[in-house]
Amino acid sequence: MPQYDVYGLGNALVDIECEVTPDVLQELDIEKGVMTLLDEDSQNKIVQHLDGTTFKQACGGSAANTVIAVKQFGGNAFYSCKVASDETGQFYAKDLKDCGVDTNLDSHPLEEGISGKCLVFITPDADRTMNTFLGISK
Repeated sequence: MPQYDVYGLGNALVDIECEVTPDVLQELDIEKGVMTLLDEDSQNKIVQHLDGTTFKQACGGSAANTVIAVKQFGGNAFYSCKVASDETGQFYAKDLKDCGVDTNLDSHPLEEGISGKCLVFITPDADRTMNTFLGISK
């Protein structure tokens, strides 16, 4: 059995990042610089409004970010989380594996449901505003 330097447990969220102006946040009635929990429909409406915007995706969540950093610095890390069998969950599992982090996601079939996503809006002043739907990870 492998030995781990860090064991992480957390909410698995696919970070969906895009650069926006403060005007876009105002149009969407989103408070700049804060994290807001949303339901799936509200998050989907925001994504539809941003149609044509370039998004960057990566597995995220604070615990996942920590174990990925441990791995990048040469440590051995394991992450326990929950994602659904949807496209978002498949992306999350692959991205985490590509980062070299061992997970519980390979040990059993993924459940039906909707995986969590965090819309991360980055304004020109490098401030981050997050709108998060936890999905199956809550």
